[in-house]
Amino acid sequence: MRELLVVALAVVAASGFAYRLHRLRFGGPIADVAGQALLGVGLGLLALAAAHGVAWARWVALGFAVIFAVVVMPVWVLAVLIPLRPGAIDLAFTVLYWAALGVVAVAAVLA
Repeated sequence: MRELLVVALAVVAASGFAYRLHRLRFGGPIADVAGQALLGVGLGLLALAAAHGVAWARWVALGFAVIFAVVVMPVWVLAVLIPLRPGAIDLAFTVLYWAALGVVAVAAVLA
């Protein structure tokens, strides 16, 4: 399960950054890209800690996944995604990101 946690954290970090870069092409704010890059670095460090068996890393990952899945993503969907008139890439990102957060949460509990 530890490997799954590491991969899921990497998917969250990479997909979030790739999506922000995609939105930047269409006038999205550069601050979103910078913020996602910082989050990606943090998630990368968290993934490294989890990969090396650091016990607290899985609980931090669980907290991150729950907060983002229950608070951040619903607010983002209502405030950003729906008014954006989402296309296929927007919807695919949303589903992938939410699913990866679910995998992070489950893998963190079972790791």
